Amino acid sequence: MDYQELSRAFYKSASTDRFTELDERARYRRTMPSSFDLGLETPDGVLFIAMPRELFVLYEQILRTERKVSSLMRSIPPIAQMALVRGLVFDEVVNSNAIEEVHSTRAQVKEALDSRAVQEGEFRRFKELAQLYLELGKSEHEMPKTPQEIRTIYDKIMDGELPDSKLPDGKIFRAEGVDITAGGVKVVHKGVEPEDKIIEVVETMLQTVQRDDMPEMISALASHYLFEYAHPFYDGNGRTGRYLLALFLSEALSVPTVLSLSRAIAENRSIYYRAFSSVENALNRAEMTFFIYDMLTLVRIAQVNILERLSKSKEAFGSISARMDAFMEEQDLSDKEGSIMFVLAQFELFGMYGTATTEELAANIRLGKQMTRKHLASLEAKDLVWKARARPAEFALTDHARCLLGMEEASVSEEAS
Repeated sequence: MDYQELSRAFYKSASTDRFTELDERARYRRTMPSSFDLGLETPDGVLFIAMPRELFVLYEQILRTERKVSSLMRSIPPIAQMALVRGLVFDEVVNSNAIEEVHSTRAQVKEALDSRAVQEGEFRRFKELAQLYLELGKSEHEMPKTPQEIRTIYDKIMDGELPDSKLPDGKIFRAEGVDITAGGVKVVHKGVEPEDKIIEVVETMLQTVQRDDMPEMISALASHYLFEYAHPFYDGNGRTGRYLLALFLSEALSVPTVLSLSRAIAENRSIYYRAFSSVENALNRAEMTFFIYDMLTLVRIAQVNILERLSKSKEAFGSISARMDAFMEEQDLSDKEGSIMFVLAQFELFGMYGTATTEELAANIRLGKQMTRKHLASLEAKDLVWKARARPAEFALTDHARCLLGMEEASVSEEAS
């Protein structure tokens, strides 16, 4: 990147008054017509974002790739879309937890999400976060508009997970200070205090994401920095912040891209942490340009990953679709039995798990649960499906069926553990 951090220019300078030169460069960048002033004063200056050529090019690449992702998503059946989103939610929760060194598995998240009783089950603490991510795929989800609504989201995400000592003890957020450390030793950031200042920063975050004069992706990413800069809670800021990032980005990007971001971050943590450290460097004078560039890089990585997954899944789906009529005839299946097999094949190809409940199957083949159970029993007798779980009843294709459908080679579902 030809456009360099102010800190690098500072160390390269041969000037006898490098600090004056640094401040002049920062002032020039901040006041360029294409720059965005966030209006929030920090110890290093007012936060701002410049828009160099490299950032514009990356932004345009993301927009072009997003059209491909959206087009592929529209080209697959609704059942496959639903299975894909659900699988991505499992992955998103697991990876967001992993970034904070909270161990969870896709199986645990699925168990929590499938649990009928919210207050029961070992993994209920993952339920609310998974449900919030699932709602991103629905058009009716609403954006938070007040600090109190941010607190409500936080309470859902951290439900049942916090000891009393970590609960927010202020009017909305924390009342005391908090340090963010590297390796548990070096303090790399001090959360904003007192609480009135936290509320001010959160309000700035909410105003930023609603700005009409800033591209949506830029404002969403800038808002993510503001939330983590404020660090409004004693614990759970990372997971809450990344959910809010997904929520804000869902206005500009497709759901598959948004739900692939935590994985991109988890697999490229050095880029993620570098983004924050750039703004924290006092010599960069509160410039967020490199934070935005690094975060856009992670969005781009997420896009490439989901585009590859969608492309492979769609290709495999085409092969199975072409095989389905002959398969039904060979196995002497009724139309409804064939429909069940086709639904389960889509769950296998596009989802994290190849299982579907009786209710899901009944809804997708447009048949009552009693008749669906009858067809499932017939398919079990033919060794084409098996009951993967008793309560609630879940079914999956047998290895025999997968072999007959050519899915041993076609399946692209990831390891679901």
